[in-house]
Formats: sequence, structure tokens, C-alpha cells
Amino acid sequence: MSVTKNFLVILLILCYAGWGGGMIAMKYAFTSFSLIHAIFARVIIAGVIYIFIYRKWTPLPYKKGDWKYFILLCMFEPILFFICETSSMQYTTASQGGVIAACFPIVTAIAAWLILGEKLEKKTVLAILLTVVGVAGTAAFADADTATAPNPFLGNCLMFGAVLSSSGYAVCVRFVSRRYSFLSISAIQAIGGTIFFTPLALTQPLPETVHFSAVCALLYLGICLGFLVYLSFNFALQHLEAGVVALLGNLIPIFTLIFAYFMLGERLNVIQIICVCITILGVCIATFPTHKKN
Repeated sequence: MSVTKNFLVILLILCYAGWGGGMIAMKYAFTSFSLIHAIFARVIIAGVIYIFIYRKWTPLPYKKGDWKYFILLCMFEPILFFICETSSMQYTTASQGGVIAACFPIVTAIAAWLILGEKLEKKTVLAILLTVVGVAGTAAFADADTATAPNPFLGNCLMFGAVLSSSGYAVCVRFVSRRYSFLSISAIQAIGGTIFFTPLALTQPLPETVHFSAVCALLYLGICLGFLVYLSFNFALQHLEAGVVALLGNLIPIFTLIFAYFMLGERLNVIQIICVCITILGVCIATFPTHKKN
């Protein structure tokens, strides 16, 4: 299938916009449902969809030993990523979580350097230092809010754990996509996550009161994030390098901040705004192309 780079960029922009909105959806989901229910919704809906369309992604070009890569892929996402990201929204605000997500491109660049042997430029090292300072400051100077952010430092640390998981996932997908289609990778991921989280979900009591907004949030998490976003993300990774896909991840905090401002009324304090600017500076340095002299 032939696709243009512009199409892939637009697809990724929509993908990361959906990801940014997912942090808002989780806040609404927690008004009625537990952590495990929110995570389970993200995998079960997508898993059921892939079971119904199994003819589209089977048979698989399986080779002996490939199970190791898919177990590793599923451990990174959805298991570790969903646990860390969803848990973080219980302790911090969506705005702060979005800022921490800005580390995704930088961490992916480091992962590509360590695992795939890609070189790290001087500007990338500088960007890493600035991003670490900015993210650490955003987490450390967070204002505790017993209603929406009872433990922001813990929540921000959990979100960084989600970033690490997502970066590992991007490297894994780039590797397995050499032989497997984006559709089959997405299906294995969703079904694997469903198998893992089903026993945990069955142990959780159903909520006594269910808000309509919480139900809509679960549907958003399952259909938009669990199915459409990951399908688009894996499709882009099959055609673009992991580093290129990760760079557009800089849009996640921007979308999250916008959504959180209008939908949740969240604000950042002055010190956090300065730290966000430092983070954005680091991200821009990493993203801005280097022009070499001939």
C-alpha cells in the first residue's frame, strides 16, 4: 500500500490529538469506574472488534521464536503503559500528565540509540537535559489538589513510567513490522491485553452509581484509543522510522493542555509554566532540523 508522508503526518496529528483527549476521558471515567475498569475498557472493546474481523489480519506469517517479541510488545503496551498512564490520572492533573508525555520523543531517541544503534546528535543530548529539567520541575512544583490531584508527584512519576513503556513499544513495533502487518500487530496487542486484564476486571465490583459521562469516557477509551489510535499509530510506524513518529508526539501535551483548560478548568502555576517552556525548548531543539554545510 502506497501512502504519502503528508497523509501519515496528518494521521499522526489526529492520533496524538486522540491521545491527548484520552487523559481527559480518564478523569471522567473515574467519576464512576475503578482503575481496572478504565484499563479493561481500553482493551476489551478493541479486542472484540479484532475478533470479529479476524479474517482481515490472519493468517500470520509466524516464524519460530516470534512469540518472544509479541510478549515483550504486549508487556510494554497495553499492560505496563495502560497501568502507569491510567494510574497516573488518579494522582495528578491531565495538564501535568500531558507535559510529562512530552518526554516521549526524547526517550524514544535514547531507546533507538541503545537498542537500534542510531546515533545521538549533540542537539539531542542538550534537548534531553532541558527536557529532564523541565519535566522534573513540572512534577516537583505541582500543587496538590485533593479533588483532582491528591499526589501529583507520584502521578507524574507514573506518567513517566508510561513514557518509558511507550518508547519500548515503538521500538518493538518498528522491529516486528518488518514481517507483520500493522493490523495484525494491533490485533495481537489488543487481544493480548484483553486476556491479561480480564481476570483482574472480574474481581472488581461494579459501581453503584454510573454517570453518563463516565460511560461515554469508557467508550472513547475503547473505540478511539484502544482501536483507532493504535491502529493509526502502528500503521504510521510501519511506514516511518520510530524517531520520526515519536517527534510528532510533542503534540500530546499541547492537545492535553487545551482540552484540560476548556473541559476540566485545569491550570498550571507560574513555576510549572516556566518548566513547561523549558520542556518545549528542549523538544524544539530535538525537532528542529540540523543543516550541514556542504
